[in-house]
Amino acid sequence: MAVLAVLILSLALAVATCGAKTDPFAGLWWEPATGRRIEIRAAGDAYKVLYGAARAPFPATRSGDELRVSDPLGGAMVFKPAAGGTLTLTAAGKTSVLKPVPQHQ
Repeated sequence: MAVLAVLILSLALAVATCGAKTDPFAGLWWEPATGRRIEIRAAGDAYKVLYGAARAPFPATRSGDELRVSDPLGGAMVFKPAAGGTLTLTAAGKTSVLKPVPQHQ
């Protein structure tokens, strides 16, 4: 009986999380190759990307599965969701992988 209860609870939890939709961009990210940290904040349809030593906020625009930021040095930065819960960042003709920063409780 206990096994059946655990099975039903597991199934209910799986079904409940299928409907949960999370923003693929929002969060704190780091680029392992450089150690750069980037924070992406979402407020409704608006996004801000905070990066650099001053963590200056730059407005970003989402279009489908891309998030675009006008780079203050010219050009654009483009973020896209990738495999394993990562993001790709393309800027100045180079693409790198961003990983989520683990959130400790």
